[in-house]
Amino acid sequence: MKPGKQTWVWLLSLLLLGAMATAGAVDSDEEGGANQIDSATIEQAMGVDQSVDYAELRRFGPWDDRNYALTAADVALLPNDDEFRHGVPAFFKIERRKEAAAEGYPIGEHYPRELDKDFLIRYGGLLQDGVLHRRGLGIYYHPDPANPPPPLIYTTDPIVKSMPFSVPVNGETPMAIGDNETSIKYNPINPMIVIAGSNGPGGQNHNYSNDGGATWFSAGVLPSTCCDPAMEWSADGTVAYAATLPSSGGLRAGLSRSVNNGQTWGPVIIVSTGSSDKEWIHVDKSPSSPYLENVYLTWHQSNVMFFSRSTDKGVTWSTPISFPSAARGIGSDITTDSAGNIYYIWPSSSASTANIYMVKSTDGGATFGTPVVVQPLFDTFDFPIPSMESRRAFIYIAADTDRSGGTHDGRIYAAYTALHPSSGGTTATNHAWIQVAYSDDGGATWALTTTPHSEADIATIDRYHPWLEVDTSGAVHIGFYDTRNSPNRTGVDFYYNYSTDGGTTWLDETRISAATSVNITNGQEWGDYNGIAAGPTEAVMSWTDNRPSGGQKSYVGRVQNLAAIPSFTMSGTALNQSVCAANATPLALAPVNITVGSISGYTTPVNLGFGAGLAAGFSGSYTVTPVNPPGTSQANLTVTNAATPGLNTLTLRGSSSGTDKDLAFKVTVATALPSASTLTAPANNAIDVSATPSFSWAASSQAASYLIEIATDAGFSTIIDSATVTSASYVPAAALPTNTQVYWRVTANNICGTATPSATFTFRTISAPGDCSVGSFTNVVYSDDMESGAPGWTHSAGTGTDTWTLSTARANSPTHAWFAVDPAATSDQRLVSPTIAVPTTLTNLNLQFQHWRNMENSGTSACWDGGLLEASMDGGAFTQISGAQIQVGPYNGAVNSSANPLSGMQAWCNSQPFNKVIVDLAPFAGHNAQFRFRIGSDASVGREGWYIDDVKVQGCSTSDVIFADGFELPVQ
Repeated sequence: MKPGKQTWVWLLSLLLLGAMATAGAVDSDEEGGANQIDSATIEQAMGVDQSVDYAELRRFGPWDDRNYALTAADVALLPNDDEFRHGVPAFFKIERRKEAAAEGYPIGEHYPRELDKDFLIRYGGLLQDGVLHRRGLGIYYHPDPANPPPPLIYTTDPIVKSMPFSVPVNGETPMAIGDNETSIKYNPINPMIVIAGSNGPGGQNHNYSNDGGATWFSAGVLPSTCCDPAMEWSADGTVAYAATLPSSGGLRAGLSRSVNNGQTWGPVIIVSTGSSDKEWIHVDKSPSSPYLENVYLTWHQSNVMFFSRSTDKGVTWSTPISFPSAARGIGSDITTDSAGNIYYIWPSSSASTANIYMVKSTDGGATFGTPVVVQPLFDTFDFPIPSMESRRAFIYIAADTDRSGGTHDGRIYAAYTALHPSSGGTTATNHAWIQVAYSDDGGATWALTTTPHSEADIATIDRYHPWLEVDTSGAVHIGFYDTRNSPNRTGVDFYYNYSTDGGTTWLDETRISAATSVNITNGQEWGDYNGIAAGPTEAVMSWTDNRPSGGQKSYVGRVQNLAAIPSFTMSGTALNQSVCAANATPLALAPVNITVGSISGYTTPVNLGFGAGLAAGFSGSYTVTPVNPPGTSQANLTVTNAATPGLNTLTLRGSSSGTDKDLAFKVTVATALPSASTLTAPANNAIDVSATPSFSWAASSQAASYLIEIATDAGFSTIIDSATVTSASYVPAAALPTNTQVYWRVTANNICGTATPSATFTFRTISAPGDCSVGSFTNVVYSDDMESGAPGWTHSAGTGTDTWTLSTARANSPTHAWFAVDPAATSDQRLVSPTIAVPTTLTNLNLQFQHWRNMENSGTSACWDGGLLEASMDGGAFTQISGAQIQVGPYNGAVNSSANPLSGMQAWCNSQPFNKVIVDLAPFAGHNAQFRFRIGSDASVGREGWYIDDVKVQGCSTSDVIFADGFELPVQ
């Protein structure tokens, strides 16, 4: 880490890296390959602090040459019994501890589960004897041109084998792409469509299937992601979700959306604000829930549990809430019941609170109750067993709720790996088994079901990493690893079981994998979890597989769902329509194609109807009724202007053997053009309106949407913002210009056409720092957009190399900006402005400039490298412009590297696109001023640097005075 570094150590590291690049000395071990051998030579003399025994740092992790920068104060941050994490050296553990503390969530007993992947993403791999050993994700995030990473897509043919088991196994096959830690989900409307995610080469890998999981296709890798896939669907099956850990200065919790059944994925939306791990996702799919389609995301930050929700199908997210006073943990899941109650469950990661906990929300995730103990744990976090001796068997929660309407409707289940009480505390003497807890009173009290596997063989067979799902009939399905076919419990197969009586009894376990996977002796081993999804005819499950000669892959297996009740399904197309019914003549809607499916061989005829009847103005019929499943029909409906304007929901019903299945046919009707909108706020001719105002207007009759236009002129030739919204309000995504006269209008629309635009309202936005008030004039004293060379500018280096230059690589306007590199070496580079005479005749005097930066930060509130602003008055010494003088665009924080010449000073750092800084110049009135931009760096980790553009000194007056050449010379 940075405190106490010496320049020569990092220069030596740079030389070593340079030699490595020249020689091409790179170890490109792939994820899942052999263990890295720590045979590095440690030279005590190379360390910056000779009170540190650098060889002793191996007890915290494998050697890395970047450990030489650690001081005794750094090493003191590591507990004596620091938790082992495969492949993670001491310097990175210390870096993550400092980052977590800066974010407000210090790392305690356990590191993030994906610490090893975070290290590979940031640093590529271990740096030993000057050679960077890239591996895993490091190969893709830090590619070596001489040794490019392997292709990201597998081309292995499916392996399908039939086996005589208690449950018919319909096949098993590898996914098209992916290695370990899998998640899988059926489309809730069409079980033929399945999506799956997996860790793998280059980040989070995605797969999709169109035949229920029998064959798989690659949807590629989510860019700039790490791992921990969690797959979900919207209740209507139109949006697929993939929760993930994107890399953004550390791992964050986020998700990607797909609107074409998982074939392609949109950009990752980052939800968490700090370094995150083990995220999970859940959608409320209950039709009776007031929170239907709400999306819930969970994760932890330094073992503190976090939560956020989305009410618009994952597009925007609430401010995350956390549970810092609750027991800390890793590995949460969320489930909901038919009423929309949320059950957020996680296992404690601390021995002092060795329980599984649950918090409940009855208001869609706005608030949560106090934690309830679900079950005690014999151990916490993880424990070693022969088949999971390196990564260790992880104590994780897989939760679901019975929403079947049957005997156990409302029962909540939570499955998890547990350390059996007979265990002896060592790899050889520990025994893993699976427990399933349940609650029938909304989570207030909990009990255990019977064990979902044999208990007689606990001493010789380990079962672990379960995943659980409850199907629509209330049957509980579970899949897990089982070591019974491996000598000495070192390898695994994947097994399945189910219960139709709420866990009172379970069927005999069924082997799904066709070949036993051998022990994987790397840091990932079997990952932390698997997947299962229970459909109307099959249950599909996914796991990490390492069968001999196959290499590590993500596998999918399918079994017949014997618990499914023979019945029928109904689906339809064109179930959402809009129509302009302006007269009494019946207007035909688009036909609705109905498909009646068969579950478990169901063939009883299905009668088609319209629920309680059709709404006023509608009439309709079916081309075929009854339908013999599987079969099809078509609903043909018409509408007149007698229909109620707005949304009409019609029920298309199939009835058979006392069972009704309904489709909601939603028709938005307009019978006339909407009325013109009446604007309400901001009021016409208002002044001092916020730059982010809330616009509102009276709802127009029959309006389906509104176009709002915002301009800086009454003729709307210069529109600065516009949007089409469905509600009678709007808040701009970006701030409007301050101290500006703004005009706005609204036009209502529906399927019949466009209304007359509203009257135009106008208002003036509030003045911001640097603005001149209404009735006064802005007078520019000095201005330079860097497009005319460098008149009067000088630059130099107090330390290191001066890299200041006029650059066209980035500019705010139009093409040029001053630029200095943030090098991986100690430097102090200075750019000095011309002398500017600051007048006494102007008020609100200020300096403005635009800057773009990418300089090495230290967490969120400090800098390793950084830039700052200084000023000289009347030729005197340069002193720093304080944070109090900066009205807009404050410093990030202090420089906390003692090797940086700016150590201890406030500075700008991190990554930020061009943004404005405004500095109060009142103390400089009547004086000559010069401004100096300083960028300082320590001896490691270079970044792109700092760009300065559009420097301006200005003030306000009651008359429009023009200044030339930067001096107070009013034109006569």
